Amino acid sequence: MFGKNLTLGRILGIEIRINVSWLFIAMLLSWALARGYFPAVHEGLQQIDYWSMGIVAVVGLFLSILLHELAHSVVAKAFGQDIKSITLWMLGGMAEMRDEPPSPRAEFLMAIAGPAASFVLAGLFHALGAALAGDGSMALAGIVAVYLGKLNLILAIFNLVPAFPLDGGRVARAALWAWTGDFTRATATAARMGSLFGLGLILLGVFALLAGGDLSGLWLVILGLFIRFAADASQARAETQHALEGEPLRRVMVPDPVVVTPGLTVAELIDGYIYRHAFEFFPVVEAGRLVGSVSLHEVRTVPAHARETTRVADILRPMTRDCVIDADASAAEALAHMQGTKRTLLMVVDGPRLVGVIALRDIMRLVSLKSVLAGTAHGD
Repeated sequence: MFGKNLTLGRILGIEIRINVSWLFIAMLLSWALARGYFPAVHEGLQQIDYWSMGIVAVVGLFLSILLHELAHSVVAKAFGQDIKSITLWMLGGMAEMRDEPPSPRAEFLMAIAGPAASFVLAGLFHALGAALAGDGSMALAGIVAVYLGKLNLILAIFNLVPAFPLDGGRVARAALWAWTGDFTRATATAARMGSLFGLGLILLGVFALLAGGDLSGLWLVILGLFIRFAADASQARAETQHALEGEPLRRVMVPDPVVVTPGLTVAELIDGYIYRHAFEFFPVVEAGRLVGSVSLHEVRTVPAHARETTRVADILRPMTRDCVIDADASAAEALAHMQGTKRTLLMVVDGPRLVGVIALRDIMRLVSLKSVLAGTAHGD
């Protein structure tokens, strides 16, 4: 939503990313702290001191948000969830899970772990600030620690608001899920709560701006827009999953797709398959077994003069669990797999044998048709 992500490294096997928007907010917050907040709470220092305090505070906030998200991830891993990455962005962080939580209890514990970590950090920072308050040489560090304690307390309390996708919204979803036994319905209800909360923040921010307030009104508008966007997307995803419930994958897949063999040359692939069928993607099958796939992306890497001698086997993408799905899966499972792997096309297999392909557009066409038919039925 906010542009490019930069990879910082891995912690506990989880890829840590930072969105470029975080660099923007880091500079803006450092400036605001150095020019406004810290001079107001401790007068008489040089600008270099205020800027140092501001930068340290921003680094502390970064680490606090990271620890908040790691707390979610550690609990999720304990329940067997695969956490792909953690991304820190302009207004917080987000842990990306491949699958939905396995039970209401798991959802509750995963959700509450983040605010719990923030409450612990708030206490630790306040204790550190109190310990350093009497030491003249460390008094400035104590001021920064107290500030970080306040920020973590605010982060914990705000995240407990029952508005999806905030942690409190996930707690609400867990409670609704346990009560109704319906994950999709619980998600839709929690998402509607999040959408309304986001709208409230937007209206409050607009009112603050019109009243001549500071930039806090603008931040409320941005935060409200993000929460509303994420909540609406979650509700749409829940409604889509509901529409696909019970739908077998075999109903929407394209059976017996056009395939190529590894021994084919790239020139033969272009003339006999790409131009002939106007497809951009072909499964690669050898002796009845799926071994991988080849697409225009791989073909373009081969220079024109080498296409007669380069074979599909030289450029194919080997088969991995990310690019295939079992033929006995449901359409809902296929969609969840696509969302988790960021793929728009999967090869459908029955053991080692390819039986079809399924594209995201095929699934969404089915959802659209079911929506139209449901609307017609209600209209009648």
